[in-house]
Amino acid sequence: MPKLSIVSNKNPNHACLSLTLIALSLGLSHFAHAATLSTANAEAVTSPTADQVLLPDIVTTARDVPPPPSYDIDVPDHLSFTQAQSYLLKVSPKINADKAALFSSQKQAQATSNLNKPVIFLGASATHLHIDDEIDTSSFNNRLSDLANHGVDEVTSNLPINEPIPDIDLSKVLPNNIPIDTQSNSASANVTLAWSIYEGHKAQSLTQFLDGRTEESQADADISLNEQYTTLAERYFQAQLAVRAAFLRSEALNAIEQVDHSAQRALDVGLISQVERLEAKQALANAAYENQKAINNANLAISALQRTLRTPYPIKPTTPLFVSSQPIADLSYFQNLAKTHHPGFDKVAAKYHQARALTQLNAASKQPNVALFARSQIGTKPNWIAGISANWKLWGGIDNDAIDQANQAKMQQAKLSQVDANDNIMLLVEKNWQSLNNAQENYLALNANIELAQEMLRFRQLGFQEGVNTATDIIEAQVNLLKAKTEQAQAANDYVQALAALMESCGTPLAFNDFMQKADIKLSPIYLEILPQ
Repeated sequence: MPKLSIVSNKNPNHACLSLTLIALSLGLSHFAHAATLSTANAEAVTSPTADQVLLPDIVTTARDVPPPPSYDIDVPDHLSFTQAQSYLLKVSPKINADKAALFSSQKQAQATSNLNKPVIFLGASATHLHIDDEIDTSSFNNRLSDLANHGVDEVTSNLPINEPIPDIDLSKVLPNNIPIDTQSNSASANVTLAWSIYEGHKAQSLTQFLDGRTEESQADADISLNEQYTTLAERYFQAQLAVRAAFLRSEALNAIEQVDHSAQRALDVGLISQVERLEAKQALANAAYENQKAINNANLAISALQRTLRTPYPIKPTTPLFVSSQPIADLSYFQNLAKTHHPGFDKVAAKYHQARALTQLNAASKQPNVALFARSQIGTKPNWIAGISANWKLWGGIDNDAIDQANQAKMQQAKLSQVDANDNIMLLVEKNWQSLNNAQENYLALNANIELAQEMLRFRQLGFQEGVNTATDIIEAQVNLLKAKTEQAQAANDYVQALAALMESCGTPLAFNDFMQKADIKLSPIYLEILPQ
């Protein structure tokens, strides 16, 4: 029968707690890919050598959108938090989608940079003419005969001629059909120049609008990246908390099993009643259920981290949960960070720049357009034409006054949004700062609870040996110790999550790493193991 082993890497000699349980009841198949011994003197486990690919589980996407191209990337299974941040930039589809959107906006703005410069076209044509036809001359011949006879009649009408003059037939002068078969080839080339020498700065205004849209794309990408960093921190350290909770539940289960065994022996010799024995059995059943529930929660948390980093195997975090006992900086420090770095302010500013550029573009549309043009044929005797054109819209089309009012309203919206964003971001920073302080104070305060629970458990165990306390008293003390340790681990995770949220609200998510390095309290990671029988 396999054993579930939950191992702490606090030191090389840390004891492993192994519980022999039925594989089916513990759902050990869920952890088949998580087996590794994380003590310092354990046998090294080789990471998968097969190349991993981006989005390995995507074959077809919805609505006939083709899947993105994949590329080789190998993510180790033991990963520090800073390493996880680095890999996240490579494997996150959201981050890479934002990069593509930003690149598209940048190139669109770049494409308009030459709108006010001359445009030169080179044109060429080649033709082949082939006529294969015939000309019908019968009507011409008949007309010619009619004219001749009419002329003769006019001349002879004044002459003393009694005999009639026969008609003249000229229909055979030309053939009735004249065939035509001709072919010819021709080729020409020309160069055309068009240059808008004055257009009221329309091109410049359009470029400024597209630059503003690029700034907005950059702000959106920064906001999304900050959120992804926070999500990674949440899942990375939540996985550790869930595994630690499973570890503590396993410790409690092991202790309650020993109490249950002692209770059975005490019943056999008549030291306790049947009711006390049943209470121990009930406590053991509850502990087994809570242990299984904690293992399932740990499995889910590990799966969430695995999916975040898009690996086909579970990730084992090596950066521990942490808490700093040092005083936290004043609220004003973090609010000043937010005013300087939060991308939400950049997004509102980008909206304002776009509205201002549209206002300038609308004003430019009221100005005349003046352009030079020229065309010259390429050849020995080229023909050419050159000139200047100007036009000025006097009336009709889009109502420029209404457009100007709309753009002014957009600018006003951006100004008010800046004020609203400042209020919301400052309040969010204050909320996260308070949460961080609360989590720190809670963690430090729980030290006394753990000391009390440990001493109470020791006292109950001694009392049980002397026959003063019952098995239920020991189980209750064990549960209280488990609760105190779990609450403190939860407080450490609350501290980490509050710190990540605070750094995101300040627009400096990577500053989280500096606080992490300076923390003076660290909870060593614990790993789930499947060991052979």
